[in-house]
Amino acid sequence: MSQGGVISRPNTFSAAHFTGALAAALALGAGPASAQQMVPLMQRNDVRTGPSASYATSDGQLRFVFDRSGRRAALLRFEGDPEVHVLRPFAAAGGDELYRDETGDVALRITPHGGIVVYTRNRRTGAAVAEVGAVAPISPQALAIAEYQNRMRQLQAASARVIGRPVLFVAPSAMQPGPGAGLVLDAASLAAQSIANQPGVQVARVVIRIGPAPAARIEGDALDIQVAPQMGYAGRPSTTAIRAALSSGPAGPER
Repeated sequence: MSQGGVISRPNTFSAAHFTGALAAALALGAGPASAQQMVPLMQRNDVRTGPSASYATSDGQLRFVFDRSGRRAALLRFEGDPEVHVLRPFAAAGGDELYRDETGDVALRITPHGGIVVYTRNRRTGAAVAEVGAVAPISPQALAIAEYQNRMRQLQAASARVIGRPVLFVAPSAMQPGPGAGLVLDAASLAAQSIANQPGVQVARVVIRIGPAPAARIEGDALDIQVAPQMGYAGRPSTTAIRAALSSGPAGPER
């Protein structure tokens, strides 16, 4: 992204490009805060109904959920995009509150009077949005272990069809049931879409580990993903971070 906000909406490799099982895996975050359950567009109302709400432009072409219920980060999910974007708040001149992505780009601005402006790749100068209604906070889907393991197998099989070659997914098998399992699966899904978007990168394995902080790097022919379930969505690397790892190639020896 470049300064001024260019969040892609939806991702170039969206759920619509997947077939069968992989589409279901990428939809794991669907829940009360998902786009499917947004209420119809109402008249403009800048008064916040709660920490998590759905918003839309006046023409209804851009719709998203913005969740400020977290203490350290906010979450943003566009309709039609399976990825949840993690944003950090910053104070700005004039009393504005800016929400920046991991690259430092401004994705959303809140004015002192409560107005909200969102910035995307197609709306670099910003687009005013109105609140549609309150929704449940965005959180990873809680999964039973059997469902988690089954979806991981489905993701691996469907990824091979989409990418055009086998890719082995190695994920923690001793996960506890709950949102942590859903977050690991979400990280695997983002890895699959990132590999598919960079066909020149030859990754044979995606290895997902549990660690203290999110990370992504190339180790030989493997894409190594570290996930910190205790951090929620902020605890897994984004597609931006994964693409950067894929582009950089294998990490050099430590000095």
